[in-house]
Amino acid sequence: MGIKKILTLGSLLGTLIVINGCATMFPQQGPSTYTIKSQKHVNPYVTVIELSPTLTFVLKKSEYSFLDDFQQEKVFNKKYSPALGAGDIVEITIYESPPPVLLASINSSISSKGLAVLQIPPQAVDDQGYINVPFIGRIYVLGKRPEEVSREIEKKLSNVANNPQVIVRVIEYKSAYVTVFGHVKESKRIPLEYSTSTILDILASAGGVTSPIRKTLVQIDRNGRKIVLPLEDIIKNPKLNIYLQPGDIITVVYKTQSALLMGATAKNMELEFEATGISLAQALSRAGGLNLNTAHAKGVFIFRYEDKKLLEELGIEYKFRTKDGKVPVIYTIDLTKPESFFVIKDFKIKDKDIIYVATAPSVQIQQFLQFISSVISPVFMIDRMSR
Repeated sequence: MGIKKILTLGSLLGTLIVINGCATMFPQQGPSTYTIKSQKHVNPYVTVIELSPTLTFVLKKSEYSFLDDFQQEKVFNKKYSPALGAGDIVEITIYESPPPVLLASINSSISSKGLAVLQIPPQAVDDQGYINVPFIGRIYVLGKRPEEVSREIEKKLSNVANNPQVIVRVIEYKSAYVTVFGHVKESKRIPLEYSTSTILDILASAGGVTSPIRKTLVQIDRNGRKIVLPLEDIIKNPKLNIYLQPGDIITVVYKTQSALLMGATAKNMELEFEATGISLAQALSRAGGLNLNTAHAKGVFIFRYEDKKLLEELGIEYKFRTKDGKVPVIYTIDLTKPESFFVIKDFKIKDKDIIYVATAPSVQIQQFLQFISSVISPVFMIDRMSR
């Protein structure tokens, strides 16, 4: 074979480089940028959406917000005020200003300044909601706060005692409990008190959580309503450290969210991330960024099932959805555009997303040329040696 024939063969094979199908002969990490973006013409079941700063901003506004959910659930915004219930143990102390009239006639302690004090032994609120008070008899206290009971006793004693003052102290709450279980050191029922009434109070009483804070969700069930809050947000935002109510059920959940990173990234991996979510920029960064030798900056894709209602609100047409209203979507990003960095900063990654970076076309061309070189070089050497 002469040199002219070899050059002719090389010219012919080089022409094949521009043919898209030729690249499929060589190893690659997945579909090419062209193949994915042309799916909107080839495969009607997949909706391909190119991300822009405007679209990303709209998507960000439509994202689920734990704080918005909390603000809408007014039932969880009530402050807790401990009230007496059946079984609670109370202690009552009566003070009478000098000169004592009522307490002077009984075995009560009197201070040097003439103040008489009577401490009534602790007693439990009975099943009907009553306690017994000397000089008064039975008083109904069910559902009342201790300070309300104090004022009621003072009023009833005002006709027989000199300026009486009463303190009602709850020694032990046995009627107001919350239940906490899940990823805590000790799952148990915990009494609600003045000093133990918020989410963080209860979690501390249960020995704390056993899962990483950034990957922990706290679910509160109350009277058939439910709210879920990230523990990290509760710690950072005092407004989310809500007061609990008797009967609340607190479930601490270790939320493992993950996304797959595939293709021409520095590291292919399954990435676990925080309960509050991460951005695409964070996900790519944790995978080591793009592979500088093989990545196609125009070919960054996110594969996910998106809610059809969201696409309808955005005015995006789709041709296929699953029975549960999910649409297979591929979001595309061109990192050669400067504005794309605002996109990857604001675009939130969801649980079970697949992030794929296509291989650059030049890599396929290089592999092709290497293949051609491996074919032509032996022929060239044989031709030289045959002369």
